[in-house]
Amino acid sequence: MEKVMLHCPSRPPEKVSALPASVSPRTVSGVVVLDKPEGPTSFSVVSEIKKLSNFWKIGHCGTLDPFATGVFLLCLNRATRIADQLLEQDKVYRCGIRFGFESDTLDRTGEIVRVYDGPAVSEGELQQSLDRFHGTYEQQVPRYAAVKVQGRRLYAWSRRGIEIELPRRNVSIYSIGLLSFNWPDAIIEVHCSKGTYIRQLAADIGRNLQCGAHVTELRRLASGPFSIDQAISLEEFRKALLTNRWQENLMGMNDALAHLPSVSIACRETMKRLQDGNLDPALEINLRERIPKQTTPVRLLAASNNELIALCWPHENGRKQRRLRVLGADITDNSLPL
Repeated sequence: MEKVMLHCPSRPPEKVSALPASVSPRTVSGVVVLDKPEGPTSFSVVSEIKKLSNFWKIGHCGTLDPFATGVFLLCLNRATRIADQLLEQDKVYRCGIRFGFESDTLDRTGEIVRVYDGPAVSEGELQQSLDRFHGTYEQQVPRYAAVKVQGRRLYAWSRRGIEIELPRRNVSIYSIGLLSFNWPDAIIEVHCSKGTYIRQLAADIGRNLQCGAHVTELRRLASGPFSIDQAISLEEFRKALLTNRWQENLMGMNDALAHLPSVSIACRETMKRLQDGNLDPALEINLRERIPKQTTPVRLLAASNNELIALCWPHENGRKQRRLRVLGADITDNSLPL
């Protein structure tokens, strides 16, 4: 996005000095792209990183089931405040499906509850079924999901054997391709909207073919612009933490939100107001005029160093929450223009 440089008669901010090669994990914020291994839960991965490090806050964007692997975004320190913007992005998955067998969890970790004894499905029939799911459709949330219903996680209700009405929501399948097929196993690749349950998609395809299906493997290849090619393994990140080289794998918040429009601010008074939690009226008018009406926020950057200072929603768009989210500055950065 083209940046809008706002100027005022004030003296421009002084140049920011570079951070030292090694700093405390409590002083720097950003995003790490992990390649989650098979086995641990998303919560346990975050818990382990907390124990190994001195980060004062850690969050993640997009839960992966224990048997699933792939792109797993960690938000460190102040970057937890931008997690909602990263969660909004599309996902790409590679998924192994076994047809003819249905499990209670819709994946290979559950118990088989139904076995198909009819003729094998042909590749042509499978391709036709996949094509039917291209676009937007109403998807049922799986029984074993982390979504809260009536104050509890769905999987908690299911594990207690309590039947509860499962929510439904619209999801979008932007592309769905068949990579290989040898009955009863297939591998597909799916580009989908946030909130899409691949386990449920596989089960829906199986039901459409009247043979049932469950997921045998699941790997997240991308989350928004973050791809598996740039991910670091959990083992590698453990070593980086122990040798204090973790910063080599850290992406700054501004870079992590590069998909959002940005405005660079070179005015000291405007910067001071922003960091006090106030939006300069002249800046707000400027943003409304220059930024088209949209629901996504605008990055407000310090012109001196491209430091992400705040997110701003120039247009109300029915938002009930504050339209300015001040992100502050890292503890070690004492050179921001205040």
